Amino acid sequence: MRKIRIPHYATACLTILAIGASANAHAQLGAAGRASSASQGDVVHQAQSGLVKFHETTDADGIVVREYVDSSGTVYAVSWRGPAMPDVRTLLGSHFETFRQGASASVGDAGLHAAHVAAGDLVVENRMRLREFIGRAWLASALPPGVSATDIQ
Repeated sequence: MRKIRIPHYATACLTILAIGASANAHAQLGAAGRASSASQGDVVHQAQSGLVKFHETTDADGIVVREYVDSSGTVYAVSWRGPAMPDVRTLLGSHFETFRQGASASVGDAGLHAAHVAAGDLVVENRMRLREFIGRAWLASALPPGVSATDIQ
């Protein structure tokens, strides 16, 4: 009997799609961010240049999620880091279906432990290494002037 082997990149994409373990309420990509009064566990950061502002939340599982907001309070990017995946469906909101379709079409493009999906305006990158999931997603057309993808960490 022949063994069926599933490549690691396929496992990474499926993990992104399947896991929804975060209990925190996060703002959705492209939607209005949370009110400026931060809830318990939130940290609001602003870069010295004043170009990048984000809300950072750490949940009970140790997953850190950053929601990058523009001057009007709209979330233009999110990033995550932790021992598990956050609820990507919640983070991407109305863009999740675009991501899902793009992930299905690009299986194997990024590599063994990484996934990169660029579908229309949406860009999602995820990698896993030694039980750490690191990822980010942004809307290319919504990046504020002076902000680039390298600012989303």
